[in-house]
Amino acid sequence: MKLDKEIKRICYLPDGVDLLGIAPLHRFSDLPENKRPTAFLPEAKSVIVIASQVFRVLTERLKAKRKIGEISFRDFYDAHVETVNIDLSQTGYRIARYLTNQGFASINIGQDLTDYRTITGAFSFKHAAVQAGLGIIGKNGLILTKPYGPRVRLSAVLTEAELNPSPLIVDDICQDCDICYKVCPSKALKKPEGNNRPNYDRFVCSAYYTANIGCGLCMSKCPR
Repeated sequence: MKLDKEIKRICYLPDGVDLLGIAPLHRFSDLPENKRPTAFLPEAKSVIVIASQVFRVLTERLKAKRKIGEISFRDFYDAHVETVNIDLSQTGYRIARYLTNQGFASINIGQDLTDYRTITGAFSFKHAAVQAGLGIIGKNGLILTKPYGPRVRLSAVLTEAELNPSPLIVDDICQDCDICYKVCPSKALKKPEGNNRPNYDRFVCSAYYTANIGCGLCMSKCPR
C-alpha cells in the first residue's frame, strides 16, 4: 500500500526513528471514550506510534537523589531526552503532513499532555505503543521494547487513513525479573498482584521524584 510505504520511508530516512508501529482503532475499545483516539480525531481509523532509543550509557548512570544546585549526570540525560523528543515530534509532523496532503485528516500528538492534578495523560503513549506492537507494559509501568527495553521515547500520529496494522507482542519481556520494584526508593512500585501490572502509586512516585529532583531507577536498573 502506497501510504504505508511512504510512512516507513519518512520514519527510516537516514538517522530516522528506531521503531514504528500501527494500531487500528478497534484496539482502543477498552479505553474510556475520552481517552480513545476518536476523542481527539472523531473519524480516526489508525494510530501510528514511533519511538527512538535513549542511550543506555546515559540511563545507567542515573541516581535517585541529587543536591540542589549540583550538576549531575541527570542534566546530561535531560538534555539528551529533549533532543530525542524534538526529533520524534518533527518526524510525527512530517507523517501527519504527508497524510493530510493525501486527503486524510491527521494529528501529530505532542509530548506534554499531562494533567498534573491527577498525573494522567490526555493520551496514553504507552497504551498506544502496546496496541501498535512496539512492546508490553512492564512491571515498572513503562513500555518495554525488545530492542531497547524501557529506554525509549514515544510519539504518535492519529489519522483517518486506514493502514495495515502491526502484530502485537505477546511475549512477557519481564519474565521472572523483579529488579524494578526492589530498587524503587519510594516504595511506590510494588510486586504485581495477579494481573495487576504495574502495581504502583503514581502520586508517591511523583512526590519522590519532585522532592529529589529526579529518580528513574525503575528504568535505569532494568536489564532488558
